[in-house]
Amino acid sequence: MTELSNKTAHAVKYIGWVPDDSGSSYHAQMAVLVKPNGRLGKAYMAAIKPFRHALVYPLLLRSIGNE
Repeated sequence: MTELSNKTAHAVKYIGWVPDDSGSSYHAQMAVLVKPNGRLGKAYMAAIKPFRHALVYPLLLRSIGNE
């Protein structure tokens, strides 16, 4: 687990092992949880939300799918 905190956000990254559908092997799965810090953090997260949903997430998922 990795943790990061600054004036705008507090984030935690967790990587765990999840069983495959077959049940005979595992694969890594990552989760990142982000909580805004104060008014500046809330404003920052609100400002970048459209860009995350319109650009970052689709490109990231496409890249992962191509792998």
